[in-house]
Amino acid sequence: MKKITLALFAILMTAGAASAQMDKMMIEANRKTISEAVKKADAAVTKKDSAKAKTWLTRGEAYLDLANSQDSVLTKAEPLAAYKAVEYFKKAIALDAKDGAAAVSAKKYLLVTLNKEGKPEPEGQKTFSAFMNGGIAKYQSKDFVGAVKDLQMASEVSPKDTTAAMYTGVIGQMAKDDAAAKGGFEKFLALGGKDPAMIYALAQIYRNEKNEEKAIATLEKGIALHPNNKDLKAEKVNLLLAFKKIDLAIKELETSVAKGTSNPQEVLNLGILYENKAQEFAPEIRTLKETLSDNNVEALNKKIQVQKDKVAAYDEEIKRLTDKIKKDPKTAAASKKQIVQVKEMQNEQKAELTKLNEDAAKQAASGVNVEETNKKLAELEAKQKVAKDLALTYYKKSLELDPNNYDVNFNLGVMSFNEAVEIKKKVDLLDMAAYKTEGKKIEELAEKKFREALPYFEKAYSIKQEDDLKSSLRSLYQILKMEDKLKALGE
Repeated sequence: MKKITLALFAILMTAGAASAQMDKMMIEANRKTISEAVKKADAAVTKKDSAKAKTWLTRGEAYLDLANSQDSVLTKAEPLAAYKAVEYFKKAIALDAKDGAAAVSAKKYLLVTLNKEGKPEPEGQKTFSAFMNGGIAKYQSKDFVGAVKDLQMASEVSPKDTTAAMYTGVIGQMAKDDAAAKGGFEKFLALGGKDPAMIYALAQIYRNEKNEEKAIATLEKGIALHPNNKDLKAEKVNLLLAFKKIDLAIKELETSVAKGTSNPQEVLNLGILYENKAQEFAPEIRTLKETLSDNNVEALNKKIQVQKDKVAAYDEEIKRLTDKIKKDPKTAAASKKQIVQVKEMQNEQKAELTKLNEDAAKQAASGVNVEETNKKLAELEAKQKVAKDLALTYYKKSLELDPNNYDVNFNLGVMSFNEAVEIKKKVDLLDMAAYKTEGKKIEELAEKKFREALPYFEKAYSIKQEDDLKSSLRSLYQILKMEDKLKALGE
């Protein structure tokens, strides 16, 4: 959008500079003539000729001359001169019901027509120029709303003019008038306009409206006109992502990359898409794992058996204390007190056993097909792995094409770092017995992944010192106990 604005500004400033070259004395001389003509025309409509079409035609011509005068003294006094001219021409047409000479002349001012040589007739061109010049002047004074209104009128008077349509689109955006901007850009393209910046801008408007079909169709038209335009291609991918069509976005980029592209950004984007694809599987995988955890019959049965053993152990202790009372009546009071305490503890364990049995009953009634759930989980994890592997492949290919690309270095670092975090979570879930047998090995694997992330993060930080990256690098140095590097980082 910035490029469009600057280009338009250059064009309009040139137009404004040209008008400023008019001889000052000529402007002042014309001012008197125009003022008198307007005054005379205004007076005429208050007399007996007010019902004549010719009177209103003359008045319209006088106001149109004023609008085209480029005399700021006159135009400031009558800022709506061009609009009044159009109003008076329409009045002339209405009064000349038989479509006589006055009506025919007035109609010529309301629409640009071409002569036999294919050049615009002067009347319509004059009205068109009045609104175009008015729009340019308002644009230069930053009255974008007023400029859009003038340019829309210019486009109405000359419906086949691409310039007025294009300016309406661009300045419509500056005026935050999306309806006007969309109308201008749509007309520009319908008239055969091919500027890729205008195509891009129109697609953005459709995107904001969530009009998926028109947004994509507009970009496809632009790509057909400009097959080598990287911005249009990239925006199409962005649109597909915005509309949750990641598979189509991948297909779009794969087609381009398969042609042997040496564009590292396209290859990087393909890696990002595959990483996003891998992340799409994560919520369902997490849900399936939770389902399996809640329906782990074997694990629950083990817990129930352990709990039964605890309850039985208390039974044995109660029996031992009861036997002791019989054998040694002198200690009966103390033993009875112990029995009460043991039974209290046993009741707590029985309550836990009851809860576990209830969980088992719920599990049995849930109807979850554990075998099918495991199968589906395996399939999703396999698909996720394929997507992650492809993301890694394209990231590394992009890195080969552009070793100093911040994004690809950062993304590679993030991939390894996140994998390490996931591995580390497994250690945190281990009980003491499992940790003794598996913990060390898992921790070593996590450290390996953290070290894989290190060179990518350091390279990215050497390219661009982003705060988020600095935070990640700090965490990495702390995990790997790199005190010297942590100190050098400023911590």
